[in-house]
Amino acid sequence: MEESAKNSHVGLCVLCGLPGAGKSTLARQLKNGHNLFSVVIISYDDVMADGAFEGDSGHKYREAFCQSENQDGSDTSQWKQQRQRILQCLESLLVALLTCSALKPPSGKTEETWSRFIKCLESQGLICAGEDSEDVCWSMNVKSIPVYIVLDDNFYYQSMRYEVFQLAREYSLGFCQIYLHCPVDCCLLRNNRRQNRVMDRTITLMDSKLERPNPEKNTWEKASLDLDTSNGIEMDDFMGRIASLMTQALENPVLPMEEDSEEKEKDRCICAANVVHQADQNLRRLISETMQTVKGLMSAKDMKRIAQELQRTKSKALDQLRQTIAARTVHSAAADGISSVQSSFREEVDCILQPYLPKVHVDTFTAPSSVS
Repeated sequence: MEESAKNSHVGLCVLCGLPGAGKSTLARQLKNGHNLFSVVIISYDDVMADGAFEGDSGHKYREAFCQSENQDGSDTSQWKQQRQRILQCLESLLVALLTCSALKPPSGKTEETWSRFIKCLESQGLICAGEDSEDVCWSMNVKSIPVYIVLDDNFYYQSMRYEVFQLAREYSLGFCQIYLHCPVDCCLLRNNRRQNRVMDRTITLMDSKLERPNPEKNTWEKASLDLDTSNGIEMDDFMGRIASLMTQALENPVLPMEEDSEEKEKDRCICAANVVHQADQNLRRLISETMQTVKGLMSAKDMKRIAQELQRTKSKALDQLRQTIAARTVHSAAADGISSVQSSFREEVDCILQPYLPKVHVDTFTAPSSVS
């Protein structure tokens, strides 16, 4: 409690919603008209390096959706790396604010992102370059506290917002979310009036993927506010609700998770269940593809017998995966456990089919090439 009380003068506020919903307008209104807090705006559009967008003026959205539609399970895209670098820069800012020390760059390859991050802070008068230091650093120029750092991005997946929540939990900060709800047709009209517009297809696709905050399902999203911006940003109507949300978040900072807490065990169980579910879906798909391939090559009685054997083998494979998760970390199970289960299952499929199809090359029955 002492640590949370010490850090209660800093909060993180996530703005999420479709392009054109009014996030940047709301952020500016909060900075210019909020008397309770010092507001710092971190716009992802401004901070993300050009390399993440392939040098195109079409912004991050196309690259982001190329990655999400690719569904190759990779976490190494430039776009995802850029988001991680922004979080690293944000953490450096938090450390400086919490310790009343100079702002220093994070370690790692964040040069271009850091340069943009610094310009973003300088433009708001929050920092100025230090003079007497061997390392490049900046002195903080916070006029008043509490300080709220407002993150302006779409944050259309809850996993994106959860990363910010984890940062708030690590440093015992206030955390809240503001979801700007606006019909997609209205967002498209507003977007078409912009100089640097986003592709209509991108906004439509993002609308289909957007995971709005769900406090009833996710306890970490309890400090959330849903604003209808279809008629624009009505600050006279919104300000009271926003001020209440942000004040309560500061008064109830996120507490660090205990090493053996019940919540951590719950999260571990949920993650493990997701890994098993993912494997189950892949094995089901393999069984379906196998049955379609052998259809017409054997009797209905043999087909039924094969289907039963494949189902029993799938159940055994999933039990084996559960044992792997129990004996090892969930992350290692996700990385190679599913792959191992699929590989073993393919071998079992060959063995099951051999007696029925002696003249057919059953090695053509392979599992899906990627884990979706």
